[in-house]
Amino acid sequence: MNDPATSRCASHACGMAESEDNPKRRQILDGARRMFLSRGFEGTSMQDVARAAGVSKGTLYVYFDSKEAMFEALVLTECGRLQRTIRQLGAGVEAVETELRHIARSMIDTLLQDEVLAAMRMMIGAGEKFPDLARQIYQAGPVRSIETLAEYFTLRAARGDLAVADAREVAAEFVDLLLAGLQRRALLMMPPLPDAEIDAFVRRRVSRFLSAYGPAPSLPGQGPAAAGRP
Repeated sequence: MNDPATSRCASHACGMAESEDNPKRRQILDGARRMFLSRGFEGTSMQDVARAAGVSKGTLYVYFDSKEAMFEALVLTECGRLQRTIRQLGAGVEAVETELRHIARSMIDTLLQDEVLAAMRMMIGAGEKFPDLARQIYQAGPVRSIETLAEYFTLRAARGDLAVADAREVAAEFVDLLLAGLQRRALLMMPPLPDAEIDAFVRRRVSRFLSAYGPAPSLPGQGPAAAGRP
């Protein structure tokens, strides 16, 4: 059975994708982003956003009924981009190790952006006061990204490229293996690592993942080359 909260977020994300190209909506969200980054979530009012976006308060309420809705829309937009990128990079046309490296690097580049980290800090700080919003963002971000990865792992397992029993659990493990240390480091204001160091980190993590979930090696006499032997 589908989780109702996840279904609501998926439906909301679809609706957002349809309206992302609305110029007025983008204008409002650009203003909201600037206000949230400069004043924080709790320090931003609807009037602040209207002023920053250059629209009337009445126009603002046509698109968003609260600052919570605007914050969620900003997060959903960024998460939607990442999930689409995962699907594009995980098309199953290259070696699984190559595609996993591309996916891993894209996730790191996206989730360690200054604006994304600032949004995470804001939500951590405001989560106790706005628990429903925090849960919605968790469903739209980490949960949906894990589900997108699970789809890819299921595809690769069906081809024999991975050996996974529970694709969703393995996807969650991959995300933690990849991001836990880097995200913690970035959230606590440590300086970013050089690109070469991140590339090496990705290679090590993907190699570790495949050592656990890559296909079992064929025993002598069981590989494809042995199939025609008497």
